[in-house]
Amino acid sequence: MSSIEFLDRSTTISRLQSFGHYWAEQTAAWHQSGETATEKKYAQSFWADLLNCFGIIAARQRLFEREAQRATTGNHGWMDFFFPGVAIGEAKSLGMDLNAAAAQVDDYLSGGTIKQTEFPRYAILTNFDTLSIKKLDIDDDPVVFSITDIANHYDDLVFLIGGDTLTRQEEEAASIKAAQLMAELYVAILGDDADEPVGGDPDAPTNPEDEDEREATASMLMTRLLFLLYGDDAGLWEVDLFYRWVDQETTAASLGAQLGQLFEHLNTPVSRRPKYLPDLIARFPYVNGAVFADNIGMEYFTTDTREALLDACRFQWTSISVSVFGAMFQLVKSKEARRAAGEHYTSESNILKTIGPLFLDEYQGRADRLIRNKSSRLKDFDALMDEMAANIYCDPACGSGNFLNLAYARLREIETALIVEKRKRFKTTGGGAMTLFIEAEQKLSIDQFHGFEIGWWPAKIAETSMFLVDHQANQKLAKAIGEAPERLPITITAHIHHGNALRFDWRDALPLPKGQTFIFGNPPFRGDAKEKEQLNDLQLAWGAGAQLSRMDYVTGWHAKAIAYYHDRAGQFAYVTTNSIVQGDQVPRLFGPIFAAGWHIKFAHRTFSWDSQAPGQAAVHCVIVGFTRDAATCPRLWGYPHVKGEAVEQRVAGRINAYLVDGPNILVTKASTPLSPEVRTAFYGSKPTDGGNLIVETDEYNEVMADPVAAKYLRQYVGARELLHGELRFCLWLDGMDPTDLNRSAILKTRVEAVRDFRAKSKAASTREFADYPHLFRQRAAQKVPYLCIPIHVSENRRFYPVQRLYPDAIASNANFILPDEDGLQFGLMSSSMFMTWQKTVGGRIKSDLRFGSTLTWYTFPVPALTDDHREAIKDGFIAILEARMRHPKRSLADHYNHLVMEPELLRAHYSLDRAIDKAFGAPDFLRDDQERLDILFARYADLTRNRA
Repeated sequence: MSSIEFLDRSTTISRLQSFGHYWAEQTAAWHQSGETATEKKYAQSFWADLLNCFGIIAARQRLFEREAQRATTGNHGWMDFFFPGVAIGEAKSLGMDLNAAAAQVDDYLSGGTIKQTEFPRYAILTNFDTLSIKKLDIDDDPVVFSITDIANHYDDLVFLIGGDTLTRQEEEAASIKAAQLMAELYVAILGDDADEPVGGDPDAPTNPEDEDEREATASMLMTRLLFLLYGDDAGLWEVDLFYRWVDQETTAASLGAQLGQLFEHLNTPVSRRPKYLPDLIARFPYVNGAVFADNIGMEYFTTDTREALLDACRFQWTSISVSVFGAMFQLVKSKEARRAAGEHYTSESNILKTIGPLFLDEYQGRADRLIRNKSSRLKDFDALMDEMAANIYCDPACGSGNFLNLAYARLREIETALIVEKRKRFKTTGGGAMTLFIEAEQKLSIDQFHGFEIGWWPAKIAETSMFLVDHQANQKLAKAIGEAPERLPITITAHIHHGNALRFDWRDALPLPKGQTFIFGNPPFRGDAKEKEQLNDLQLAWGAGAQLSRMDYVTGWHAKAIAYYHDRAGQFAYVTTNSIVQGDQVPRLFGPIFAAGWHIKFAHRTFSWDSQAPGQAAVHCVIVGFTRDAATCPRLWGYPHVKGEAVEQRVAGRINAYLVDGPNILVTKASTPLSPEVRTAFYGSKPTDGGNLIVETDEYNEVMADPVAAKYLRQYVGARELLHGELRFCLWLDGMDPTDLNRSAILKTRVEAVRDFRAKSKAASTREFADYPHLFRQRAAQKVPYLCIPIHVSENRRFYPVQRLYPDAIASNANFILPDEDGLQFGLMSSSMFMTWQKTVGGRIKSDLRFGSTLTWYTFPVPALTDDHREAIKDGFIAILEARMRHPKRSLADHYNHLVMEPELLRAHYSLDRAIDKAFGAPDFLRDDQERLDILFARYADLTRNRA
C-alpha cells in the first residue's frame, strides 16, 4: 500500500472543502465551550487531515514533533510539523496571533539543528481559524486565509505533493546538494582517499574489473542506494519506507548484511517471497530489472557510514533535476570533483541548444498549435503522439545520460499536455468510442531511448537515471489527470550499450524504427587524434583511405552517423569543439557529409561549454545539426561573447560549413597563391639553439661591449615583441668572418653551446645542424622591406595587426614574413575583407585567430587589380602608417585595441576598406561582413574554377 494516492485536482479540492467544513465546525465548538490548549490536543490531527487531502497518508515517521534547537535560547523544542526539504508547520492555540508562530519557526530554522539538505521551502502556520503560507526563499508576504476558504487555495498548497513549479535554478541547486550528500556517503564507505578518474577522462575504468574491487562494489551500491532514496520520496512505495527501515530495523554492525537481504528481496517476486517477513521489509514492492539483479559483496558499515545514509534519506529527492544530477553523481569517485562542490555539470540550457532545434522545438510547436486550435480532432492528437513514440532517440556518447534524460522528460511533458487536452475535448464532445485507458494513451517509452557509453560507471548511472526520469514524468501525468502507468516491477528500460561507440555497428545496436532516428550528444572533447588507439578508432569509423591528418576524434561520430543513416530516416546533431569548422579540417569533414546529401539544419557558433571533467577548463564549442531535407529553413545562433547568451541570426540562404550564411564552398589549402596579386609568405627564422643565439635585454650591454660580437647584433622580433613593442635581440652570424669567432669570447662560447645543444637533440634533423652551430636552424632574412605577420592574434581585433619591418630586423618563426616593397601586401592584409576571410575559413586556437599561409593567405581570392585599384590601396597603406605615427610610443596591440581605436586610425582603415571593397567588385564601402562573404566565396569559386 503506497502512502501517496495520485489524486486529480477536483478530488483534492473536494477533500479540502470537507476539511475546511470539518475544522470550521471544530473551532466553532471550541469557541463556544471556551476550550484552550488546542495546539497540544489537535495539532497532529490537523496536519494529518491536511496531508490526506493531497493523498499523503500520515504514516511518515518523524513528521510530527521533531526536536530542534532554538537560536534565541539554545534550548531544545519540538517542531509541530516538519517535512524535510518541503515544509515546516507550527500550530498555535485557537485565536492566537500567527506572528508568534512565525517567530518560533524562524527560531528553529536559525538554531543550527536543521541540516542544509533538509531545509524546508515553505512555512505553514495555523491557529485553526486561519492558515498562513510563506515561501521561505523569497521576501514576499505570506498568503493568509480563513480555514473555511481553504478549498480556494489549492494552488497555494500543491507544493505538498511537489506540484509547485521549481525553477531550473532551484532544481540545479537541489541537485548540487544531492550530489554532495552522495559524495559524503561514498567517502563514508571508502574513505576520503578514494579517488578515480571520471568525467570523460580517458584513464577512467571502462569495466568494473579494471578497478579496485572495493571501489567497484561501492559504485554498484551507490546506484542502488540512489534508487532507494529517490523511491522513498517519489511514491514508488510508502513515503520514507526505506528511511524508516534503515532507522528502525538496522544498526551500524548489521546494516551491510541487511542491505544485501533488502536487495535480494527487491529482486524477488511477491509470490516467491517467504511467508513471514518483518513488517517494514515486507512492504517493499518487487522491482525487477537490472538494478538489483546481481549479488554484490557487502561490507560492514560504521556508525558514520550509517549516519551519512540517514542524512541522505532526509533529503527531498524529488526536487532534483535528474539531467543535471546524473552528471554530478558520476563524479563522486573523484576527490577533486567532490571538493568542487557541484561545479561540474552540463546545464539544461546547453543541452536544449542541441535537442531543441533538432526535434523538441518542432514537436512543441505542433503540440501548441493543436491545443490552441479549437478544430483539432482527437485523432490529430493521437497522430502526433504516435509519431513521437515511433522514433528512436540515441546519444552515442551518453555519459551518465543527461541528454537522454532531458530529451525524454521534455517529450513526456509535450505528451502529457496533449493527453490532458485530448481528455478535456473527449468530455466536452461526449466521448464517442475513445477509451480513457492510460496504458493505451501514454505511448512514449524509455524503451525508445538508446545510449552508447564506454565507461561502465556512467553507463550504470544512465540506466538508473532514465528510470527515475520516467517516474518523474509519470508523477506529473498523475497530477494532471489522476492516473499514470504502473512501472513496478520494471519491464521496460532504456538501452545503454556499454562499449566503444566507434567500434561497433550502430545499425545492429539500434532497431529499425517505424519513424525517424534522432542522434545527438556531446562526444569526447578531444583534439586531433594522435594516440594510436584513437587513430585506429577513427580509421574504423571513416574507413580505409580516409584522410585523417589533424582530424578531431569527434569526427568519428559524424562518420558513424552517416553510415547509420544510409537508408534510414532521421537527423543528427553534436556538440563539438569549434575546430571542426575551422582550418583545413573543414573540407575533410564536411565534404563527405555534404556528398551524402546532408544539409546544416541549425548551428550555434562558438560559445563556452563547461566541461564535466574535474580540472578541465571550459571548451570553446559549436553545435551543428544536420538534415537531408533541403527545404528546411536553417537556423543560426551567434554569440557576441563566448560566455554570453545566444542571439539568433537571420539566414537568407543556407548555413555552410563555416557556419555562415553562404554557399557550400569548401576552402582547401593552396601550395601557391590563387591570385597573382598575392605574394608568397615564409615562416620567420627559427634558431633551435638552446637560447644561445638569442640576446635578452639584460644581456644587451654585455654583448654591445664586445665590438666583434656587437656588429652581428640584430633586433629579434617574435610575435610578442611585434604586438607589444618589446625589445629582444639575436646574434645573426650568417656570412660571418670565421676569424671573428676567435676574436670574441662571447661568440665562441655561445656558438660552442649551440653545437652541444643540437648534438644532444633527439631529432635527427637538429643533430645534423650541429655542423652549422653559428646559423639559425631556419633562416628567412629579407633584403627588402617586408611585412611581419603574427601567427596568432586575438579574435577581438577588428583588423589583422601587421607591421612593416626593414631587412636589419630578424623576424622569428612565431611570425610569417612577406616581401612588400610598395605596401600593396600590407594594404590587402590590413583590410576588413581579409579579416572576414581569416575569421571565416582560418584555423584557431580556442577562439584566437591562427594565420595560415596556405589556407587563408594563398586562398585569399583577390581579383586582378587595375592601376587605379593599386594606387588607392597604397594610399590606404600610407594613411594607416601616418595614423599610427601620431602615437609612436604605442604598441601594435594598443593601436588595435578594439575598444579604444583612435578615430584617425579607424578612418584610415575605412578608407582602405573602401578601396579594397571596390577592387573586389563592390559598388562602395561595405559595412556588413555577410556582404563581404558573398563576394569572397564568389571570387574563390571563380579562381578555383579557372585553376581547375
